[in-house]
Amino acid sequence: MLSAAVQTELDAAQKFGDLLEQIVIGKKYTDAERDTLLLAYWELVSDFHRGIHALLLNELFGSAFALVRPTVENLVRAHIALMGSADEVKSLRDDTYKVNFKEIGAKIDAAFGLGHLMENFLNERTRDALHSYTHGGLQQLGRRFREGEVRPNYGDVEIIEIVRVSTSALFMLTNLVTKHFGFEDDWKKVTEMYCEWGKR
Repeated sequence: MLSAAVQTELDAAQKFGDLLEQIVIGKKYTDAERDTLLLAYWELVSDFHRGIHALLLNELFGSAFALVRPTVENLVRAHIALMGSADEVKSLRDDTYKVNFKEIGAKIDAAFGLGHLMENFLNERTRDALHSYTHGGLQQLGRRFREGEVRPNYGDVEIIEIVRVSTSALFMLTNLVTKHFGFEDDWKKVTEMYCEWGKR
C-alpha cells in the first residue's frame, strides 16, 4: 500500500498534469514538420506521465521507474525537433536519432537560453539511474527483495522523485509548446502553476 506522502504527491502531480493537458489540448496548431513532432512528443510525455501514475497506484514500481527514461528522452527529442538541423529532424522522423545524454543538455541550454537547467537535469547521477532502471540494471535488480522475500522494495523518497521528475518533464514540454506557438498568457500561467506545484 502506498504511503500517505506518496499518495499526496501523486494526487498533486495528477492534478497539475490535468491542468497542463487542458492548456495544450483543443487548440489549433500548424501542421509543419517540426510543429507536428513537438506536439507528438508532448502527447507521448503526457501519456507516459499518466502511465507512471497508474503503475505506481497499482504498485508496479519497476515498470513505473522504467518509464522515466523514455519520458526524459522524449523531452530531449522535442527540443531537437525545434532546434535541430535538417538532418537531425530527418533522423527523428526516420527513427534513427540517438540521444547523447552527456552532451545534449548543454546544447539545449544554449539554444533556448536556459542557463544550465537541462544540463543539470541530465547530470551523471540522473543519466546512470535512467539507464539502470530502464535496462534492468542494479538499480532495478537491487529492489527485487524485501525482508528476505522476493518482492519490490522502493522507498518513498525514490517514488516521490520519479513523480517529480516526470511531472517536471511534462511541465518543461508544456512550457516549450506554449512558448513556441506564441501562447504567452498560457506560457505565463504554466510557469505560475509550476511554481505553485513546486512549493510542496
